Amino acid sequence: MFRHAHPFILAALLVSPALGDDCPTAQTAKLGFVLERQGTLAEVRPASDHFVHVLNAYPGGKKQDVIYYHGFFPISRFDDTARSINIPVSDLRAVFPLEPKARRTLTYSPSQPGKVGGLISLELTVTGQEQVHLGSCTYNVLVVRNRFLNGDGKTMSEHTDLYSPELGFVLAKRYEEKGGSQTTIKYQSIKPLGRVSPL
Repeated sequence: MFRHAHPFILAALLVSPALGDDCPTAQTAKLGFVLERQGTLAEVRPASDHFVHVLNAYPGGKKQDVIYYHGFFPISRFDDTARSINIPVSDLRAVFPLEPKARRTLTYSPSQPGKVGGLISLELTVTGQEQVHLGSCTYNVLVVRNRFLNGDGKTMSEHTDLYSPELGFVLAKRYEEKGGSQTTIKYQSIKPLGRVSPL
């Protein structure tokens, strides 16, 4: 069918629609991408061994460095005023990859320089899948319920992450409000890192 097709026409047919919209894909996301929400920019750069480095830049000029494992679990968070590290005491590698209907448990210690916190258990449950729209880009995400328990087994907090396995990053968070309503906080746009100025 394509035997006599012009090479430029053939190339155009083979390019995925997402590339035309500058939407990062699983392949291009390895080079990094930038998320934006209400003037806050998150420059996401995948690193080695499934770690992800994120530089958050806020409208007031504040910047924050965060290291995530698989773009999901925060390992460290540094800014001008605070430094925090989550020290895993269970095997992070056993938690990922996440998949539909998966249930995982992760134990870690939230710590600061000179201070180690008590152990926290994080129960992860993938409750479903849905789509998240970031500007003209659409991504399939896993709905991951997070439940944090203290050393006595009491629930400290809960929220839901909308995690994109394609990009390897959380694109939105959902919180339960009183009365049964929900609030979803998500990024508004996404672009390849090469198309924007670095932070």
